[in-house]
Amino acid sequence: MKTTLHLNTKQASLELQRIASKDIPYALAQGLNEAAKAARDHVKQELPNIFQNTNAFTRNAVSFTPATKSYQTATIFIKDQQAKYLQFEEYGGTRTPADNSVNPSAKALVVAAPNAKKNASGALPKGYVKSLAQKAMQDLQRAKSAGRKGKAQSILKIQGKNGKSGGFFLYNRQQRSLTRLVSFVNKTSYKPKMGFHQKVEQFLNKNTNHYLSQAIDRILTKGK
Repeated sequence: MKTTLHLNTKQASLELQRIASKDIPYALAQGLNEAAKAARDHVKQELPNIFQNTNAFTRNAVSFTPATKSYQTATIFIKDQQAKYLQFEEYGGTRTPADNSVNPSAKALVVAAPNAKKNASGALPKGYVKSLAQKAMQDLQRAKSAGRKGKAQSILKIQGKNGKSGGFFLYNRQQRSLTRLVSFVNKTSYKPKMGFHQKVEQFLNKNTNHYLSQAIDRILTKGK
């Protein structure tokens, strides 16, 4: 007892052409997108290990553009707004007031001192420096009218000179001590520490074939 199978070569050829022209390009795009998404998520998970107290804005800096059937390329990238400051963490270099994307006319960079007020992300709260400027102006006016009997503590704005950076300070009148809150600097230098390109490349080299194979297997299994 036996069964003979006859291959319809024309039908098989057409099926292979369909898979090659439609299904495989779709599977490759799907596999690339799954690899790119996984690489994006991998870097996002690594960010808190690179930077302390990262905020949601920085954690969501990594994104990707998907591949399509007709364009077999997925691109993982840092969004433009976050790239304005993360480029220094990636490549290193010197940052100046001209790199201030929020206030391009700024004359100095504002750097938080250890005693500055910080939000949950470890950054200066929005409007903090402006509030220090207002308090410094108010305390200066009170001091002029009160003389030696001014407030026990006040905010002072001190201009930098003799190579020392200026900034806002908390002045304790009784102890005659100054505690720096923020500094004004002309430039600040960074060393590369983010490793975005390296992390993405290492992840993709290790995992891309896995995602591509899974996508192609799904297409071939579906066609059976």
